[in-house]
Amino acid sequence: MKTILHPNPLTVCQSALLALALLILPGQAQEAVPTAPELARRLSTALQDGSSAVRLKLEMKAAAGAPKSVLQLQIKSRRTPASTEVLYQVLWPKERKGESFLLRKSGHQAASGTVFVPPANTQSLSASQMQEGIFGSDLAYEDLVDNFYGWESQTLAGTETVDRVLCQILESKPGKGERSSYARVRSWIDPKKMVPLRIEKYAASGQVARRIDTTRVSKDDAGRSVPSTFSVVRGGQASVTELEGSNSRHDVSFTDADFSPEALKTITPAK
Repeated sequence: MKTILHPNPLTVCQSALLALALLILPGQAQEAVPTAPELARRLSTALQDGSSAVRLKLEMKAAAGAPKSVLQLQIKSRRTPASTEVLYQVLWPKERKGESFLLRKSGHQAASGTVFVPPANTQSLSASQMQEGIFGSDLAYEDLVDNFYGWESQTLAGTETVDRVLCQILESKPGKGERSSYARVRSWIDPKKMVPLRIEKYAASGQVARRIDTTRVSKDDAGRSVPSTFSVVRGGQASVTELEGSNSRHDVSFTDADFSPEALKTITPAK
């Protein structure tokens, strides 16, 4: 007599659910990943966050084992889709207090800047000087106002894990009429927190000109995830610059006078 084996109902149910999951989940995962233009738009919108004030500690080390140079800075920013204005001023140490610079950028035009060194040395930055490091660091003036997430060309270049986070790699290239010293920029984006964990900026030669790594992500005063500590290195250089932000505020209001040449010469707290 032939024996008939009856399948375990639980096993059948589990198999059916697994098959259903294999059909549904790939489509859901694909829909959850934003397109490159959408990802860039979200990041650009987050960057254009209106008026803000931040305290920043900037540490510069010329090479491994070399002593650090430390500056405490006050930053005032006014960022909109139409324009960006930033004012950086040294609060400490005493011998460098009052050193400052003011940067402006409108639309796709080239950025402009003015540097002030007490007691009365004021100098405009040339186009080539915009690639020089702020206060002698590895971070360039241009890096502070260049919104590459607003560039015309945005594509996805795969995924890669950074600090145990699976990141979307967004590649940005300036389009016709968009002014930048960089030929392209790659950003490793944490898709959940919507923050870049790594940024690489490339020269026209294809070499990495600067690499920026986020080492800590924190909540700002508006409850958004933002890079609060990061490091900057330049291609072919042994130096490294570390930056740590604190006391981020968006409940501030500025006037045009706060971003005038005269504002460079006087340190006033944000209100």
